[in-house]
Amino acid sequence: MTRPLAVLYLAALIDATGVGLIVPILPTVLRRLSHGPIALDYGALIASFALMQFLFAPVLGALSDRYGRRPVLLLSLAGGALDYLLTGYAPALWLLYLARVIGGMTAANLAVISAAIADLTPTGERAGRYGTMNAALGIGWIAGPALGGTLGQLSPVLPFLAAALLNGVNLVLAIVLLPEPARERSRSPVRLSQLNAFAALAWLGSVRALAPLIAIYCALCLFGQIPAALWVLYGQNRYGWTPALVGWSFACFGLLFSLSQALLAGRLAARLGERSTLRVGMICDAAGSLLMGLSNRGWMPFAIMPLLAAGSIGLPALQAEMSRAVGEERQGELQGTLSSLANLASVVGPLLATAGYAATQDSLPGAAWFVGAAGYLVCLLL
Repeated sequence: MTRPLAVLYLAALIDATGVGLIVPILPTVLRRLSHGPIALDYGALIASFALMQFLFAPVLGALSDRYGRRPVLLLSLAGGALDYLLTGYAPALWLLYLARVIGGMTAANLAVISAAIADLTPTGERAGRYGTMNAALGIGWIAGPALGGTLGQLSPVLPFLAAALLNGVNLVLAIVLLPEPARERSRSPVRLSQLNAFAALAWLGSVRALAPLIAIYCALCLFGQIPAALWVLYGQNRYGWTPALVGWSFACFGLLFSLSQALLAGRLAARLGERSTLRVGMICDAAGSLLMGLSNRGWMPFAIMPLLAAGSIGLPALQAEMSRAVGEERQGELQGTLSSLANLASVVGPLLATAGYAATQDSLPGAAWFVGAAGYLVCLLL
């Protein structure tokens, strides 16, 4: 492995770790700055971060095509360090929102990292190197919450300092070890159409035959945001989980999710077929959501986690089903559209989930989970 590739993999790892570091402690920061219930602000902060990622991924990608991978990546790493410091020390709620907006913009640098890896890699070896990048992301998503929860037990500021330090170290390494990849650089000015994150969605009008499957895909992406948005709030409010326990629960789920994707998704699809695998995934998600709504002891979510992780096999099966329904020449358009829809769900889903939880947490704390279970059953019938 060359040094430039190592720096790029490290950048991906640090991105994922930094996001995970602050998840267990963000409610604590909100309680310090907010004077009312924090559920709505928590959802809005998650959504604002995701929205900036969605909007700025094509922006950073296009700018890196025109002006170079290295300067755009360095700018994003510096912005990430600033974001974490501002988040940890924000004296007012509006500054916390500003920090999350900056964080989402800079975290969109995965598009630049992916492009730089392509620049440095022969065509036949790219799949393997993207696999290495995804492995680095997976390690970060598992290690980040565990480390953030543990540090958050000592001080609510420590996870943010750690994330800022990681970004700073990676910035220095990139300055010293990452040259601009040799490639044919675009000389034409950046067009506004290249910066439009919604452009991929225009393709939906030409695939009416896929409309039912795409509708189910959107629904599954939305319902999948319920555990992502509520896990920290629900764990702390209902079970009295500490930040450390929240962090380790995220790490545990991340490990189970990775194992499900690696060991179950492909094997079940080959044995049962894609549509039956999709059904199995929806049944697992519905059962897991129902049990989460009913659970009233802190150990119960850990017992339910395998069901929720197994439910993750549904989306890959659905993607495979849709990919067979379009021509080979349109696979890129399809996958780009699905990625855009998933990103939009990560914006809308947390807002709906936390708003529903805020309205029912006193009268029926598990209501949002019951809605998710019902939604999965409706998708199963469809």
